[in-house]
Amino acid sequence: MPFTFKNRIALHYILATAALVAVVYGMVYGVVKNQVYAELDGSLRFEVAKHMRELVVEGGRMRFARKQEWQEREHREVQVNPVFIQVADLQGRATDRSPNLNSARLEFDPAADGHVPLNAQLRGAAIRQLQEPVLRNGRPVGYLLAAISSESARHVLQSLETVLLGSFPVVLLVLFGIARLLAGRSISPIAAITATTNRITQSNLAERIALPPRPDELHTLASAINQLLERMEKAVVREKQFTADASHELRTPLAVLKGTLEVLVRKPRSAAEYVENITLSVQEIDRLTHLVDQLLLLARFDSAPQVEHRQELPVLSSVHDVLHRRRAALEARRIRVDVQDADTPPIHSDPYLVDLILDNLLDNAVKYSPAGSTITVALDEAGARQRCTISDEGIGIRPEDLGRIFDPLYRSDALAHKEIGGTGLGLSIVARACALLGIELAVASTPGRGSTFTLLFPAG
Repeated sequence: MPFTFKNRIALHYILATAALVAVVYGMVYGVVKNQVYAELDGSLRFEVAKHMRELVVEGGRMRFARKQEWQEREHREVQVNPVFIQVADLQGRATDRSPNLNSARLEFDPAADGHVPLNAQLRGAAIRQLQEPVLRNGRPVGYLLAAISSESARHVLQSLETVLLGSFPVVLLVLFGIARLLAGRSISPIAAITATTNRITQSNLAERIALPPRPDELHTLASAINQLLERMEKAVVREKQFTADASHELRTPLAVLKGTLEVLVRKPRSAAEYVENITLSVQEIDRLTHLVDQLLLLARFDSAPQVEHRQELPVLSSVHDVLHRRRAALEARRIRVDVQDADTPPIHSDPYLVDLILDNLLDNAVKYSPAGSTITVALDEAGARQRCTISDEGIGIRPEDLGRIFDPLYRSDALAHKEIGGTGLGLSIVARACALLGIELAVASTPGRGSTFTLLFPAG
């Protein structure tokens, strides 16, 4: 039989049960044994007390006042509840004894405690014996030895021992079978979970494990596996989508480059045409380089174990640095930037990543804002945390796109706004950098009225 999880549960259960049953059996045996010997000892003490009252001492010798006591049946016969009586002097020599002893003698023990019955043997049979000193005027003058047969008690205890020892393995085997059956029923959902997970491959990640009806540990396990499968399915879908989008984004500039170069080599061109086509090629190369740089940056975020180079950083200073770099684009489109600062203290973060986040968000705000509009950058405090809000008056984001704008290479309503350049990686980089720094990122948008991105920096 394989040592399965079901068998291990049953084995652990049976080991604990075996210890408990052994203790119970031991207690039962001990109680019965004590009760049996208590009855024997009670009878023995009764006989000693009765015969002690009949003893008289004459001339230094002890005898029974009523000799007819010896004629009682239990003193004459050995078969029916025999009571053996023996009188001994101080040296232990027998001076008188009951007829049923015949030539046998009760064993005298000078060191015996006169109040504690002992187990002994008489002609190969088990007896319970009590040896009491005979006192006269506070001084011992001899001993009275009384014994009764304990064969029936011994047979009772042996029978009980045989029953207990014989039933012990039977009880354990029965309990093991029951425990194994119950354990098998308890963990039977695991077999269903295993079968389902074995069927699931990359091609059918949508399949889920049926949840057990009871809200127990197996229900929690199945639910956790389903959540894992859901995350895996989403990751695979994102990977496929990312691969397709990346291939498309990379193929477009390469196709433009190839077409431009083919045009140039097809026949001689004028200097102006060469300049125009080479300029177009350089622009496509720049676009391709920017795309590759952003892809590498995303890959670096995925593999980065932790953020280093944290230091005290004024967010307002980072905002001004980014706006300075974007000044030409802002002036060309007459976009005004309103910076509102509530005298916020510095944060403790990575300057490069914070600059990267602000640069991408402001770049998006500039690209999607109409000429002559206003971009608002508000810095304030939210409890013990610093908050930065970037709002524009641009085209906005459709509600159905809000959940996907942070996916790599995803561009909301891109076909309707082909004039707006971009790779669809900026917000993905922002989301990864925020997760790395512990910054809470939120977005609210109304199509046609603009978008608001909120950064909530961690305290301290």
